[in-house]
Amino acid sequence: MGLKEKRIIQAFQKEVFPQLETEINRAAGYTVPLQIEWNTLMEDRFSHLYNDTFPKIYFLPLIEAFKVICEDAMGVELLKGGLKSVVIVNENDEHNLERAITFEEGILKINHGPVVNADKVEERTERITSLLEEKLEEFAEGTTDTATTSTSNTADAAATNGQENTSESTVTIQELYNQSIALSLEKQEIFDELVKDLGWSFDMLEGKVTFGNDKVFDIQVLGTYSENEKSWLWAWANNQSGIPEKFLQTSQAVQALGKACNIDDFIAPKFEIDSDPGIYFATIASVMSNESCYLALPFKGITVYVTITSEEVESKVRIAPALLCSHFTFIAANYSFPHKYSLYFYLKKKGYEVELPGNNIIAQKGEDQILGIFDLKGRLMKLSNSKITVQA
Repeated sequence: MGLKEKRIIQAFQKEVFPQLETEINRAAGYTVPLQIEWNTLMEDRFSHLYNDTFPKIYFLPLIEAFKVICEDAMGVELLKGGLKSVVIVNENDEHNLERAITFEEGILKINHGPVVNADKVEERTERITSLLEEKLEEFAEGTTDTATTSTSNTADAAATNGQENTSESTVTIQELYNQSIALSLEKQEIFDELVKDLGWSFDMLEGKVTFGNDKVFDIQVLGTYSENEKSWLWAWANNQSGIPEKFLQTSQAVQALGKACNIDDFIAPKFEIDSDPGIYFATIASVMSNESCYLALPFKGITVYVTITSEEVESKVRIAPALLCSHFTFIAANYSFPHKYSLYFYLKKKGYEVELPGNNIIAQKGEDQILGIFDLKGRLMKLSNSKITVQA
């Protein structure tokens, strides 16, 4: 490797790789052991392409594959237990996927040339995903179902009490999102119907947002996303906008949740991010803090995210089992999330006692019963409700 190549790779390590490593760990839900033999990742005359080809060949497929594997707590646990390390190397300028990407004895090895076939990101993603699904299956047989109340209790306690929990927790930000998505989408739909086609005004100092002439809602300020800076700023860290302390309680609860669950994105006051994470964060915050819903308010390149408390929204939440089934079936067909895991928490928040016999879900509340049937990957196949019949 010549001096020019060394400088280019060194620049990549300092300027590009840290963000890619963060995305890898975020997708996996934990810090993945990476062993990268940088001095082998070179090819004469093509070093000027590294900023484009390195991510496509070595890192983006990892990120996307980990997202698939770790869409729920079970996947995160499997990966932690079954993946000892990821080795990235170029030993013989290999381009054939079956030889270039292997998973043996817990070591995922990407032994691929650094330039050729760079755009085949999807094919490398599929190769990594299929290897992990196949090789981690044995570990899965010894894993108990992770959709339990333990992660829910940790999150709810931190969000409700605003207290720091110093005990180690394995709940991830993606798990919190998956726990929240079904209830959040239900309440957002209700709120959208209430304010449909109405103009709005926002008074941050009074903590109010008004739609039309008479629909006034109390708010909590969650955070802001700057499109110009490509950055997120939590409201609890926003010292320049003069937000009254009493309207920072939800953002402070999210900070406490981050400390309790070791979630960096909830703890860092401000951080750079290319895409707006506001809806993702607000979905979690509104449910975990027992708010009614959230709202995104655009102001000249800055979007302010607030959560809303509304008795009117709460009065319209779905109770009838048939409506719960209809809502969940619809969102399962139109959104991407782990069906079985999310249904478990949705029904728990609706007050049901939930059991997990085999690969199914049985939920009971009084005389009402909901049955969910899933395939081996936890995807919803059928969701139905019935009344429990008691014979004398």
